[in-house]
Amino acid sequence: MRLGSGILGLLLFASAPLAAAGEARPQRRASLSYYYGQFSDTNLGDILLTASTDYRGDYLHAFSYSRPLALDLMELPLEAEGQVVRHSGRTTHMEFNGALVARWQSSGGGFSLAAGEGLSLATRNPDLENPRRSPLSPGTQSEYSRNLLNFLLFEAEAAIPLDAYQPRVFLRVHHRSGGYGLLCPPTCGSNYVAYGLRFSL
Repeated sequence: MRLGSGILGLLLFASAPLAAAGEARPQRRASLSYYYGQFSDTNLGDILLTASTDYRGDYLHAFSYSRPLALDLMELPLEAEGQVVRHSGRTTHMEFNGALVARWQSSGGGFSLAAGEGLSLATRNPDLENPRRSPLSPGTQSEYSRNLLNFLLFEAEAAIPLDAYQPRVFLRVHHRSGGYGLLCPPTCGSNYVAYGLRFSL
């Protein structure tokens, strides 16, 4: 299934009026977000580079709080984000995530791209993160994943041209993994493709 050429086009279209205004890049404020995502059995690289997904019947509902920090990374402003996530469908558990997020923002503030790195704690070992076969024992089911894993996020965000609460829509990839084998074997982990809404406080 192809992902999001229409969604990304909508994000760029929505950001055009603000980007064209040529205003100085506005200062971001603390914000609250909600996003809804579906599990993809496609690896992270293919999702990001080819926008292809192979969806499965598992979903997440995430509420997050973020605030800007007085720090930057290679001239990109940093934010701290905390999340409370509820899974439904093939898995039913909670997840708690914290991440440091670097964000590039267009000159008018109407469009931004972000990437984040942190830790993710699931209340139980998520079944969908466990590989179903291994070369040594193809008939068994092994639990390779862990409750605590590395967390990554990748996001494209566009402003809605309204003044109150600076609403924005965004497309996000929500990723848990073992960090190249540091926390679990390289085959464990999960990806969710999500759509969300954000408001400034």
